[in-house]
Amino acid sequence: MDITKTIDAQVTLPMDLYQAIAQQAQAHGHSVSNEIVALLASMLGQTSAVLTQEFADWEAASDEDWLNIEATLASEEN
Repeated sequence: MDITKTIDAQVTLPMDLYQAIAQQAQAHGHSVSNEIVALLASMLGQTSAVLTQEFADWEAASDEDWLNIEATLASEEN
């Protein structure tokens, strides 16, 4: 993380979530803030992969729908 390109933000967390993140941060040798950034950054990468797969699935379904429509129209012409 480039510390010169950061924005201060405030987040309110439930106490149990904060404690869990604090324990994880301590285990990793991070501050709570750095642990939250690491968690969010890893989630963005996962979300991107999930969205990419969902888009590919949507395109495949869309292609299948078009092929079905074309087949239906062709059969109606006959």
